[in-house]
Amino acid sequence: MSQNAREADTALLEPLDRLRFELDHPPFHQFLRPEPVSVDAEAGSVVIRLPFRPEFARIPDRPDYHGGVIAAFIDITAHAAAAVKAGRMAPTVDLRIDYMRVASGSALIGRGTVQRMGRTLAVVDVEITTEGDGRQIALGRGVLSVRSD
Repeated sequence: MSQNAREADTALLEPLDRLRFELDHPPFHQFLRPEPVSVDAEAGSVVIRLPFRPEFARIPDRPDYHGGVIAAFIDITAHAAAAVKAGRMAPTVDLRIDYMRVASGSALIGRGTVQRMGRTLAVVDVEITTEGDGRQIALGRGVLSVRSD
């Protein structure tokens, strides 16, 4: 199936189903296993959960997330927010991350919100917090391509 045909098929999905598709489709996501929590397609906002697994550790035998996992989670969350608002894939053009503290715990929560949606680019802000106590772990901003070909 061509990219355009796949986009046409997924454009009709309900917002939460669209988010599930965006999180399940890429093979890399099969490794991370992000979980959809909520979506507001009109606002371009998503909430995604990332449970801790030992493969994510920065130090053996400690539930601390490696910074690369957090960066990938920010990228996935930004993409998901832009994709559900645009109704199509939204490849990353630029990504910026500020790490606030070490991330430890059973899961992280990613909240992505589209700040601006143009004809070709979307700007999405992402906040990563710990599940439960809501401690801020990282802030990210993604610029994503939403151009239709």
